[in-house]
Amino acid sequence: MSAPLLHEHRRVWAAKPVLARVYQPWFDLLLDLVPKNGSALEVGAGPGFLAEYARARRPDLHLVAADILSAPWNDLVADALRLPVRGAAVSVVLGLDFVHHLARPAAFFEEAARVLAPGGCLAVVEPWVTPFSFPIYRWLHQEGCRPRLDPWDPFGVGEGPKEAFTGDAAVPWALVRRTSPRRWAELGLKPPRLRLLNGFAYLLSLGFKRGSLLPPRLAPAFQALDSGLRSAAPLLGLRAQVIWSKAT
Repeated sequence: MSAPLLHEHRRVWAAKPVLARVYQPWFDLLLDLVPKNGSALEVGAGPGFLAEYARARRPDLHLVAADILSAPWNDLVADALRLPVRGAAVSVVLGLDFVHHLARPAAFFEEAARVLAPGGCLAVVEPWVTPFSFPIYRWLHQEGCRPRLDPWDPFGVGEGPKEAFTGDAAVPWALVRRTSPRRWAELGLKPPRLRLLNGFAYLLSLGFKRGSLLPPRLAPAFQALDSGLRSAAPLLGLRAQVIWSKAT
């Protein structure tokens, strides 16, 4: 992803109002974790949609939207591995679709734990591997999906550089499945809590591709289907909400 692509995503978002409807439940899952009048740091803010929604829905929040790329709609240019934020400063660190881009997740988790206030949490919505989602991410998505990757060095770069927005949908899944409570504690976090999410409405919207198979009037019906089939999300899910509380 590059700055021109962020602008393209904003153009597609403006031209496809159904996208905002599709993303709204995921935005709400994240914002509902921020206490009233609390502070939040969004990491990987990209095209800025979560922050724009938050400012309309939760004007009580002090939210800072940060991304590694400079963009006029975000508040802060920052590397997620070296956040320019003082320790214990924010109630919640949150984000959508950025963990699966991290070359060195351990450095990010340490930083997130550092900037979280006592009792705070890190919350993300990310791709998740299920029998239904795997072929979609593996063969129909530009980023791919390699379940056998090393989640702590998913792109084989060690301490070296990586193109910022290369991603792999299997990274969050592998991190959660293969990391011990002791390892999370070493990073300053409690073991993660997980909520699997269906994504039929998202699939029919075609995401940020031009065009859509989901008429806006049918979006509520397919979102109701997503919610109604929640018990089947271990088989049919496309995303997950993952929450790490700061370790005491």
